[in-house]
Amino acid sequence: MNHELKTLEVAQIYESQGYFEEALEIYLFLDGLEQSTEVKAGLKRMGEKMKDKGQGSFPEENISRLYQEWLGLMILKFRLDNFKKQKQELCDGSPRYA
Repeated sequence: MNHELKTLEVAQIYESQGYFEEALEIYLFLDGLEQSTEVKAGLKRMGEKMKDKGQGSFPEENISRLYQEWLGLMILKFRLDNFKKQKQELCDGSPRYA
């Protein structure tokens, strides 16, 4: 996201619309620039809302869950590629084994 768009107002809009990950990203960015109470309060709210969604307070706590999801998707992609290959071989009429 562009630095010009990372403002407290944009973070609050994202938060009000339920885009908690985007709001958290902006709050973290702003926290590095300024130590305001509004930013700290936003970070606290995002931590609570992320926990309510079944996620950790911050993205670092989600690495294990994300890795499991990624691995599952890679397995599904491998299977899909194999099915496509088998379908193509059947449509071509070429033998699978020579």
